Amino acid sequence: MRLSFRRPGLVVALLLGAQLAAGCVRRLPDTDPSDLPEIRRELEAQPEDVELRTRLGVALHKAGDHAEAVEVLDGAIEDGASSGAAFLYLGLANEALERWSAARQAYSRYVEVGRFDPLRDELRGRLQLIIREELRAEAREALAQEAQVSAQPPSPRSVAVFPMRWVEGPAELEPLQVALPDMMITDLSQASALTVLERTQIMALVNEMALTESGLTEPGTGARAGRLLRSEHVVQGALTALGDQGLRIDADVLDTRQGQSTREVLEEDQLEAIFDMEKAAVFQILDALGVTLTPAERERIDENRAANLLAFLAYGRGLEALDRGAYDEAEGFFQQAVQQDPNFQPAQNRLQESADLLDAAETPVQQVTERATEEVARTGGDLSGTTTTQEVVVTTEIATTLTHVSEGVDPTPNTGTIDRGVPTTEADPRPPEQQQQQDQQTQREPVPESRGQDQPTATPKATIRITIQRPTGTGGGDR
Repeated sequence: MRLSFRRPGLVVALLLGAQLAAGCVRRLPDTDPSDLPEIRRELEAQPEDVELRTRLGVALHKAGDHAEAVEVLDGAIEDGASSGAAFLYLGLANEALERWSAARQAYSRYVEVGRFDPLRDELRGRLQLIIREELRAEAREALAQEAQVSAQPPSPRSVAVFPMRWVEGPAELEPLQVALPDMMITDLSQASALTVLERTQIMALVNEMALTESGLTEPGTGARAGRLLRSEHVVQGALTALGDQGLRIDADVLDTRQGQSTREVLEEDQLEAIFDMEKAAVFQILDALGVTLTPAERERIDENRAANLLAFLAYGRGLEALDRGAYDEAEGFFQQAVQQDPNFQPAQNRLQESADLLDAAETPVQQVTERATEEVARTGGDLSGTTTTQEVVVTTEIATTLTHVSEGVDPTPNTGTIDRGVPTTEADPRPPEQQQQQDQQTQREPVPESRGQDQPTATPKATIRITIQRPTGTGGGDR
């Protein structure tokens, strides 16, 4: 019987008390600056050893020589180093140097090849902060080279949606000026014919340009910002409260190449119909851009709503806090939005994002380095993504536990398998060669999965051979 596990790490944990045979992986010893002289001496004799060069890069980073660490680790990776440690410490060294793009690439590679562990999951969240820093740096560079950037052609069929200006009305409704454009970005993204810029990228430039609300609605400013973003079109606009219960949306679809309006959009209604207004405005924008929606795309747009205005306003306050870098406040507001509407998926997503950003912002590179050192010590240096096969002999009690666990986990393909081999209640009379041949044949011809099938009865002295195929570094655990 073959059982698949969505969480193979759980099975491995259950087997820690068994007699595990060592997997064939190369391990990275815990390395610190005091090891530098010895490592350099060893490298003189073995200059092509990429593991030694990885150790050198790790020690250099810990010694504070981040620039040389980057040079050494880059060279080691180029020559074939593929352990998680090489990518991890390359990311840490680049982040210490504020080389955001290189740090992002290295961390992303560690997430792909590193072990399935808390450190890898932490770096997934840290990537959110790195990406924001990278976008800010790109925005500053675009402004510094505005003439050259603005002269480049825009990305075809691309559109950027700017925050709207709050013209008049109760202060408690002002978060709509960021919440409505955010919803528009999500809705426009459903159209496969368009390339819609991410809000984070837009706000990085808006903040670097220090644009006021009024500036965001001026055609000249909007066209300039759009060209810096290399966006073919920009959606900009304003919101006006009509009495106590009404709202008006004025939007403009701007061609950034011509600096002229393509279509003006106007919608007004009662506040209780705010999402109907937003959808009507989105459909007008899509029409102005010459986009024909499929029925499925139109349905996804129409379904993107919050249950009530209070949830949507809390969501908008969370976005404002994110823009200020106040991640703790953002987390609180998104939590409020989720409490008001547990099914509002954008709020759920932003809640996780703000929590990750808060954790990353409060964790300096040095602290991540210390945690990485602890992880190396804990795993014996196994930060690779190498797939290993471990063969263990376990008692009937542990085999029974595995069976019970497997019955509670939804089997899925491509996540590693447990082949329970040939159970027996007595000593196998076959010669060892014949046993091995039969075991191999059994593994080549898997038994169809069958739940509820009676299992062979085993005595307490019985043994079961279990082969565990551990997941590769790219498997499992996506948030």
